[in-house]
Amino acid sequence: MEYRKEIKYLLSDNDFHLINENLKMILKKDKYCVNDFYTITSIYFDNYKNSSYNQVKCGISERWKYRIRFYNYDSSFIKLEKKYKVNNLTKKIDTIITLDMLNHILENNLKVSKNNSPLLNEFIIKVKTEMLRPIMLIEYDRIPYVYKTGNVRITLDFNIRYNDIFNDIFNKEKKMYYLNAKILEVKYNELIPDFIGKKIGINYLSETSFSKFMNSIDKYKGGNINDSWG
Repeated sequence: MEYRKEIKYLLSDNDFHLINENLKMILKKDKYCVNDFYTITSIYFDNYKNSSYNQVKCGISERWKYRIRFYNYDSSFIKLEKKYKVNNLTKKIDTIITLDMLNHILENNLKVSKNNSPLLNEFIIKVKTEMLRPIMLIEYDRIPYVYKTGNVRITLDFNIRYNDIFNDIFNKEKKMYYLNAKILEVKYNELIPDFIGKKIGINYLSETSFSKFMNSIDKYKGGNINDSWG
């Protein structure tokens, strides 16, 4: 999969609602959004050096992270992802895993197997050799818009919440802590059509490097990432 451009903007409440109303008039939501939005849950992993966290914290331009993701609390479709980022360019590789595999991962007893995908085996090796472990559970609600030309995807994320408890992840009512942030993400292959850019007001917004992963950890642990090792 090729790299795509990804730009983020931190929005006020007013800008969030205005942009959403503007996008409703010109774009369709993606096919997975059966209601107004869907909920994304991600389990982020890091190693004993806290490499993924430190890469983000230090602004390293080329970095990667592992996460497990599912949607709308549905345990029948779970993905293991590895996300690469080089400046404002991103790409993801992923593989489907079962609920049983996820439970074994969280219990740290999944083994390398020829029946596993290459990504899953790579991940398991990292668990064994670098003490890769779950570090943060992050959820948010997403309004997704798409435009076929240029593979444009525009998302509005809100109700960003987090904790570090991994034994109740499919429970909608679990206790979560909230980040006071609303994020616009604009992803595309080559360019954003002018008519979309104008509706967003893209020339008037300020880009941000806001990371749900880093900000959740900082907010929860007061910047002391080593607390996750107990």
